[in-house]
Amino acid sequence: MATVAKYLLGLLVAVTVVLAYRWLPAAEGFAVPEAARIVALHLPLAFVAMIAAIVAAVQGVRYLKTRHLQNDAASKNAAALAALFCLLTTVTGSVFARVQWGGYWNWDPKQTCISILLLIYAAYFVLRAGVDDAEKRASVGAVYIVFAGIMTPMLGYVVPKYLAKFSLHPTNTHFDARYWTVILLATAGFSGLYLWMQNVANRYEAARLALDAREMSAPVSATVVVRAATNADKEAPAWTR
Repeated sequence: MATVAKYLLGLLVAVTVVLAYRWLPAAEGFAVPEAARIVALHLPLAFVAMIAAIVAAVQGVRYLKTRHLQNDAASKNAAALAALFCLLTTVTGSVFARVQWGGYWNWDPKQTCISILLLIYAAYFVLRAGVDDAEKRASVGAVYIVFAGIMTPMLGYVVPKYLAKFSLHPTNTHFDARYWTVILLATAGFSGLYLWMQNVANRYEAARLALDAREMSAPVSATVVVRAATNADKEAPAWTR
């Protein structure tokens, strides 16, 4: 059943991309109306990036409360996926900018904000790499990722909305109703893809932590391995395993 769900997820993402470019009409109000179809993928990618950032922050708070390294690992994984989806959002936005405004980068408020956001996530991983002690690294990372989680909706939505009068993005656009159908499908597909990637990364980290524990304390290693694997499986939907 889980394997079937994975194939269905892949099919959903593939069909959504095809629909975006083969089914959607040109959108009115853009310099190149036909190229506006990429918006149907760009917006869902940004939404999933925001969800991943929130998950990273929540797991960071959970670590600060529980001091369980598995929560830190989940937070780190979510942060990596938030950075990945932010990067994909930036790439699709740059392609849109190249067609609509003549250049991949125009320092539009939205482009500026997302570049700052990418730097914030890059700094998070640099910060983690600079701390050797696992518990100290997890604590510092948890505090920082809460900050990053707050900044993601701020830089992704609030600040660009406030600076909209300085933006190159047109305000008199009109999207056919079919756009929202594809946007919803893409959001579902990318969200499912994120959940699957998050679960795979969490299970990998659970196994790694279990092996580290076995090396440190051989007599209790079997219990640790079983507990870590069991907890990872319990927390994940069956189709993501």
